[in-house]
Amino acid sequence: MSLSRNIAQLLTGERTTLSQVIDVLTRYKMLSLLPSIKQALVQMSSQVNTNDTIMIETPFVLSDESVMKIKRMVGEDKASHEVVINKNILAGFKARYRGTLYDGSAERIIKQLTGSN
Repeated sequence: MSLSRNIAQLLTGERTTLSQVIDVLTRYKMLSLLPSIKQALVQMSSQVNTNDTIMIETPFVLSDESVMKIKRMVGEDKASHEVVINKNILAGFKARYRGTLYDGSAERIIKQLTGSN
């Protein structure tokens, strides 16, 4: 793992402060790392936000009612969501939320029926 990412993790974990990091970087003439640290912080933040967003893949546009049904299945009616059109899915949907995949695709149903998991 890069030094920039390690410093970003220390900052997000509240094990150090920005002023302390700047003092150390100044002392060792490493202020040029600040843009890399900022980039690592942005990436880490987007990963957290993505984890709290229900990512729904489907081959067609979903109605608001369909999105709400998926949210209820996931157990988070108020969570933000993002719908991605994926023509490789035959029918149904795949939703991912906080690391769990909710697979309501036709492919999964067919595999279950034929016993070819």
